[in-house]
Amino acid sequence: MEFFLNDKNNKKLELFKELIFRDGGKVSFAYLQHYLDISLSTLKRYFNELEADIKNNEDLKMLEFVRNTGSFQINNHSDFQIDYFVVHLRLYYLSESLQFKIISTIFTRNYATVDELADELFVSIPYLYKQITALNEQLKMFHIKIIFNSDENIAGEEKHLRMFVFYFYWNAYRGIVVPFKAETGCSLSFPEAVDCLKHRYSDSVIKRIELILRISTLRQDKAQIHLPEEIKNILLSFELPKDISSVLRNFFVTEDEYLFFNLMLRSFISDIDSPEEKVALFRSFSRSLRLVYSSELLIDEYEKDFYPSTPMTPRIKANIFYYVLIGLIHSIYFEINPLYFFKQVMVNIPDQKEYVKKYVKRHPRNYRFYKKFRKEHPEMILDSSFNFTICILLTFLTDMFSLPTVSIYIQYSSNNFGSVFIKNRLLTLFNPETITFTNQVEMADIAIIDNVEQHGEKEKQEFFFVNNFLDEKMWLELIIFIQKIILANKRMLN
Repeated sequence: MEFFLNDKNNKKLELFKELIFRDGGKVSFAYLQHYLDISLSTLKRYFNELEADIKNNEDLKMLEFVRNTGSFQINNHSDFQIDYFVVHLRLYYLSESLQFKIISTIFTRNYATVDELADELFVSIPYLYKQITALNEQLKMFHIKIIFNSDENIAGEEKHLRMFVFYFYWNAYRGIVVPFKAETGCSLSFPEAVDCLKHRYSDSVIKRIELILRISTLRQDKAQIHLPEEIKNILLSFELPKDISSVLRNFFVTEDEYLFFNLMLRSFISDIDSPEEKVALFRSFSRSLRLVYSSELLIDEYEKDFYPSTPMTPRIKANIFYYVLIGLIHSIYFEINPLYFFKQVMVNIPDQKEYVKKYVKRHPRNYRFYKKFRKEHPEMILDSSFNFTICILLTFLTDMFSLPTVSIYIQYSSNNFGSVFIKNRLLTLFNPETITFTNQVEMADIAIIDNVEQHGEKEKQEFFFVNNFLDEKMWLELIIFIQKIILANKRMLN
C-alpha cells in the first residue's frame, strides 16, 4: 500500500510515528536524521510541513508540536489512542496520491476512456497515462490491471479483484473509517448481532468484522465467488459459533460467498480465532485434503528439526499450522504472496526486498531447513516460485513462537530470604518457561550475586551484582539485563 505514497510523505509519516509513539518525549535531531536518512535542514522542513498537515486535518488538530533545542516532540492532549492518529494521517497522505485517487475513483464508477477519467481528476491525459502505466506495474502482483472500453476499469478474475478490493480498503482505512455504507446497507448494529458478537469480541474487532462484511458484500450481486471444491471443504471448518454464524450468514447470497468472507476474516484479523479454537481447527481438518496434508507434513518436519528433544505444545503446533495453511491457500488459490495479508508485516519498511533478504540471512537455519524439506518432499503441493515466500513465513513464525531460555544462579548471602524473594519476583515478571534456576553457578547464563568472591565463569556467562533486593531501580536494571540476554539467546536459536 505504501507504493501509493511519494518519498516525502512517507518520510513525514515515519517522522510522525517516531514522535507520537514517544508519548511526549523529546527525540533528538541526530537520531531522527539517522533514522530517516535525511539532512538537518530537510528534517526541520518536514517537521514544519507535518505540523501544517496536522493543523489542516480536523481529525488530528488536537496535537501539540514542540520545538526544543536539538530535539522535537509531539504532545497528545486528547483521549484518542496513538493508532487513531497514525491511521488518519496515513489516509490523509494516501488521499493526496494521484494513484490512490485513480483506484478510489474507478471503484465508484466506470470510465469509457482515459479522457473521461482525466477530466474527473483534473490532470492532463499524458500525465494520467504515465501514472496508470506505473500503477499497472504494481497491480501485476494481484494479477489485475486497469483498462478502458469495458464494463469495469479493473480487469482480472473475480477472486483477484476481490482480494485487491480487500487489500486496498483494509489497508487504507484500517477499520477507523468504514467506507461505502450507503452502497451495501450492511450493519452489525441491530440488537441480535450486537448481543452475539459482544460476548465474544472486543468493540475494535467487531468494527473490523463490519468493515470486512461491507467489503465482502460490495460485489456479490455483480459477480459471485465460486470456490474450488478443496478450498470450500477447508473453509467449511472455519465456522464461527452457531449463533454468530446465523447472524452473519444472512448477509450473503450463497454459501461460497459466506465461506469466502470466513477466509477474509482469517486473513485480516489475526485474533478472530482464539488459541483454543486454533487447536480445535487443527484437529478437525480432513487429512485427505492436499493443502491440509502439505501443511501438516511441513509442520511435522519442522517440529523434528526445531524441537528435537521436547515436542511442540499443541498450542504452538496448531498456531503454526493455522498460518501455514492460510499461507498455502493464498499462494495456491490466489497466487499472491501471503505476506501481504498477515497483518501487513512488512508495511512501512523503506526497502522491503532488501529488508527481507537481510532478515532471512539473520535466520539461516530456517532457510536451510526449508531448502532440505522441498528437496526431500516433492509431494508438497506448492509451486517452487513461492518457496522463498513460505520460507519467510516460517521464519516469522519461528521468531513468534521459539522460546529461548536463560539459566539463572542466585546467591544472596546478606540475609536468609533474599534469594527466595529474587527468584519468586522474577517468576512474576517473566514467563516461567523462559527462565530456569540452577544451584551450580558454572551452569548459569546469569549469576545474580551480592558479593564479589571469585567464581568459575562459563563462556559468555553474565554477572549481575545486587546490593539491595528491595531497590526498585536495581529491579529495572535487572529486567533490562535479563531481556537483553533472552533476545541474544533467541537470535542464537535461529
